[in-house]
Amino acid sequence: MGAPGLLLLLLVLLAALGDCGPRGASAVIEERVCIGTNGRISVPSNREHHYRNLRERYTNCTYVDGNLEVTWLEDPQLDLSFLQHIREVTGYVLISHVNVPRVVLPALQIIRGRTLFRIAVHDEDFALMILLSKMNSLEMPALRDILQGNVGLLNNYNLCHIRTINWDDIITGPGAHVVHVYNFTMPERECPPCHSSCENGCWGEGPHNCQKFSKINCSPQCHQGRCFGTNPRECCHLFCAGGCRGPKQSDCLACRNFYDNGVCTQECPPMQRYNSITYSWESNPDGKYAYGATCVKKCPDHLLKDNGACVRSCPQNKRAVEGECVQCDGPCPKKCEGESSVHSGNIEKFKNCTIIEGSISILDTSFKGFQQIYSNYTFGERYEPMHPDRLEVFSTLKEITGYLHIDGSHQDFRNLSYFRNLETIGGRQLTDYFASLYIVKTTLTSFGLKSLKKISSGSIAILENRDLCFAESLNWTRIKASADHSVLQGNNRKTEECIAAGMVCDKECSDEGCWGPGADQCLSCAHFHLGSRCIHNCNSLPGIYQSGEKMCSYCHEECASTCNGPGPGNCTSCKHTKDGPFCTAECPVTKYASENGECKPCHSNCVDGCTGPYNTVGSGGCNSCEKAIINGNVTVGMCLQKNESCPDGYYNEYMGPQEQGSLKPLEGKAICRSCHPRCKKCTGYGFHEQVCQECALYKRGEQCEDECPFDHYAVESHHECMPCDQECRECYGPTNSECKACRNMRLWTDTNHNSSSFNCTGTCPPEMPYKIFPIVPSDGEPYCKRSAGRCRRTAGHNSSYPTMFGIGVFVCLSIIAGLAMIFWVYRRKAKAKENAVKMTMVMTGLEDNEPLRPTNVKPNLAKLRIVKEAELRKGSVLGYGAFGTVYKGVWVPEGENIKIPVAIKALREGTSSNTSKEFLEEAYIMASVEHPNLLQLLAVCLASQMMLVTQLMPLGCLLDYVRNNRGRVGSKPLVNWCTQIARGMAYLEEKRLVHRDLAARNVLVQTPPCVKITDFGLAKLLAINEDEYKAAGGKMPIKWLALECIQHRIFTHKSDVWAFGVTVWELLTYGGRPYESVPARDVPELLEKGERLPQPTICTIDVYLLMIKCWMLDAESRPSFKELADEFAAMARDPGRFLVIQGDRFMKLPSYSGQDEKEMIRNLSSPVEGPEALVDADEYLQPK
Repeated sequence: MGAPGLLLLLLVLLAALGDCGPRGASAVIEERVCIGTNGRISVPSNREHHYRNLRERYTNCTYVDGNLEVTWLEDPQLDLSFLQHIREVTGYVLISHVNVPRVVLPALQIIRGRTLFRIAVHDEDFALMILLSKMNSLEMPALRDILQGNVGLLNNYNLCHIRTINWDDIITGPGAHVVHVYNFTMPERECPPCHSSCENGCWGEGPHNCQKFSKINCSPQCHQGRCFGTNPRECCHLFCAGGCRGPKQSDCLACRNFYDNGVCTQECPPMQRYNSITYSWESNPDGKYAYGATCVKKCPDHLLKDNGACVRSCPQNKRAVEGECVQCDGPCPKKCEGESSVHSGNIEKFKNCTIIEGSISILDTSFKGFQQIYSNYTFGERYEPMHPDRLEVFSTLKEITGYLHIDGSHQDFRNLSYFRNLETIGGRQLTDYFASLYIVKTTLTSFGLKSLKKISSGSIAILENRDLCFAESLNWTRIKASADHSVLQGNNRKTEECIAAGMVCDKECSDEGCWGPGADQCLSCAHFHLGSRCIHNCNSLPGIYQSGEKMCSYCHEECASTCNGPGPGNCTSCKHTKDGPFCTAECPVTKYASENGECKPCHSNCVDGCTGPYNTVGSGGCNSCEKAIINGNVTVGMCLQKNESCPDGYYNEYMGPQEQGSLKPLEGKAICRSCHPRCKKCTGYGFHEQVCQECALYKRGEQCEDECPFDHYAVESHHECMPCDQECRECYGPTNSECKACRNMRLWTDTNHNSSSFNCTGTCPPEMPYKIFPIVPSDGEPYCKRSAGRCRRTAGHNSSYPTMFGIGVFVCLSIIAGLAMIFWVYRRKAKAKENAVKMTMVMTGLEDNEPLRPTNVKPNLAKLRIVKEAELRKGSVLGYGAFGTVYKGVWVPEGENIKIPVAIKALREGTSSNTSKEFLEEAYIMASVEHPNLLQLLAVCLASQMMLVTQLMPLGCLLDYVRNNRGRVGSKPLVNWCTQIARGMAYLEEKRLVHRDLAARNVLVQTPPCVKITDFGLAKLLAINEDEYKAAGGKMPIKWLALECIQHRIFTHKSDVWAFGVTVWELLTYGGRPYESVPARDVPELLEKGERLPQPTICTIDVYLLMIKCWMLDAESRPSFKELADEFAAMARDPGRFLVIQGDRFMKLPSYSGQDEKEMIRNLSSPVEGPEALVDADEYLQPK
């Protein structure tokens, strides 16, 4: 590294690392960058030199650019204090075969792991590897973060305290973990305890070696980042690495990505920025280069600048020019050594060469091939003949430092266009006639050297080429630089013959001649030149303009036809789009192309570009925006600024992950959702006052209403519904005198009933003791009256009935008597007929005295498919059940050229007849159920070994699925799975089926959004008059059963509810084991004492109370499955409110499309090959 560059880098890193590590009171350590090594664990040839090299490399080093490898230091007396100042390593740290008792890296804070270490015996990549060392302690008390890679601790005999370290606080990389191996026969050394002041683990003895924490003790709000305290507001910025002293980007101890002038950033300031006024890219005065994890104004001298970064070498399509990688004009320069003769054995070595250091000779032997014979007359290689077209490798050649010797003949060797880009022949070496261009006795008809501009030294010999034209007319003095050398020409094709054959220069060539026929072979042009081509004028071709004297140039590539000058701003029309005065391939991200191709600015609320002017997301609007108003659940109404509040009638929310659709561009963005139609202002969806701040129409109690109910009246000034008096059926005010209709009696305020004013009352007062009922209800309501008239007293007096009423009663009684007589006669005749039938049956011997007891149970019309054993092909074992073994396999229906992936449950051979009966009962139950969340039986095989055939569930059981995808399962799928299980069990409850073995292991995953209940081996169908099943014996899953099941073996739908609660607990603990530390025999006593499974950490009290209801000792107090399904379905509308999971909105289950399912099923069924087409069970049984 050069001195100026190193000094600059040290000053930058002094600012970047000045906050890190221990601070001395007496002196500040000068920052120094050192280059790491890549020797891995190779054994050094000289151990003493090896130690000296390490010491010189890392003395006073604070920043290791690469890997820190401390290996093969087997002398216990060696001093490793030169490692004390290292604070950051960009690669890996390897400590191997070190026997120094105490290895201390007191300042090491960050291991970035940009390069990782791997050994043959492990598949993992390691950022920190401690291997085969005998040191007593490895002290790294400042180590706070390993950004990528695993930690390996392999066979270190004496190493102490390392097992006390909580690596979860240090390791940051996704999926990274600790690998600890100790393969010695002797037990590990007993270590002294950590200091009493240590919170948890330590690196060694003493309080200074206590492990410091900045991640595992953080509040959940810190979202797996780091913190400087345990409170929700004490989170580090996400750009920090290893911890911080405060919440800002400038408070980081180190930076996760880049350090820029005291602040941690996602990326360094770009070197170029877009100027919207000039419509062009310009240099950014604040731009910086990325060097390691630091932003610098200038790269160190030993590195090159490329695309805003400091790099060790240029990429393939660039070359280094003054410390910067620039795009090559054509192939990047490549120097090659010349050869005495070009032939088929060496032709490929010249591929992509731009400079030949030496000379090129093409001889007859180049085309005909030859046998190599050395000076001692021994034979070498035999070189095959070579076609002239293989000389095309020289098309990239621009310079030959020696000579070009052509002395070969071939019928297809007609010109030297293979050297069409050759510009210079240096003549540092000369051939015959002191020539640097020697063309003698060839089959050439023209030269084709259209780019040759200079022959620096040597003569030119063009001799004995009987077919070659153009040599005599060429002005060789234009390209020959040496006046001391001549041009030798002779015995070439005569000029008259060339003219007769049409081998003359193009009419646009000047008198200086040409290299061959065509306007691009001229040595100079008579009129104008366009690149390498001569033309008559600049108007003869479209898309060109006059750029100088006798010079034409092509218009910019974005011009549609012609132009007035260079660049995209002088086009007469544009090929694609026009941004201001400039033609562009596409509009910048902040603009869109209008119908006439003009770039117009997007709406100010747009993010990531747009396709039109509208302030919405979709066609003709923004590609995305920071905040949007959502119409319903499907479309974006309008975009808003990031800090703009939602308008009235909308509430704030964040858009979760979207698989597809119009809302996918808003993933992770803020959105405004519409309030409930009854709500004018709200904080969430609903019409309860908890979320609704102001009602759109009326408010009744704690809820909003569209209109007041009939037993309420509206207070229009407050838009509120108030209850009527209890005697009012309808009202317009709060008292019983403001009723529109009464529940009981009216009490008229005017005794003559001449007004419409009345009060409502429950009983008539003493002064109006008579209750008057209208003859026809439409005449009005009952009311109280002073005099009797047509009324009955309400207090103990006999009422008088009208004559009409008596007549009506008499007529009714007469009709009833007549109908009774008719029924009696009919019944006597039917009885006589029945007796005659019975007598006939007795006489004929067909009597059946068995009484019938019909029920309302519907007949079971389910179909049971019987298949032959030959139709089933078993594969490998999936698992083992109570009755037998479960295989994966395929079902090939007889007479059809298809195969269906299935699971085959085969009854174990040698089982009792009772087991076979239970096996068939399971088949009966599985065939009877038909529900999207219950696994249905496909077929039964009644061969010597009975088999049940069900659909193959490729993702396995739900218990394993939540364990394997713990970091991806969010609140939404958990609540949805609980809802589906409850719905499936509600269906079983409706069909009077008791499952008896509900658990997460008996729920299968068809696709991530869909699960199915299975294993009906213990299920029982209750008779119409039964509410419970009493088991005789057998094994029971104690920890999933209700107390009455364990003590009395009584199973009901309510005992299944208990098991459902345990299943939910399994899901919310990501596959936890219920009562893990309690023996099964102690569970009943524990339940009787009132103890239950603890509340899962992600579970709110709402969900936990629902689980507690499932575990009530009184079975009748437990909810039904329908109630549970409704509860979880309601929670599924807002799952994040009921399950609090860190990073919930960023979680996403592994993608699993229908094609993925078919591919996985195809892999599962691969051991059972066949020519048949693979078809899913659902497609076969229910074709679309």
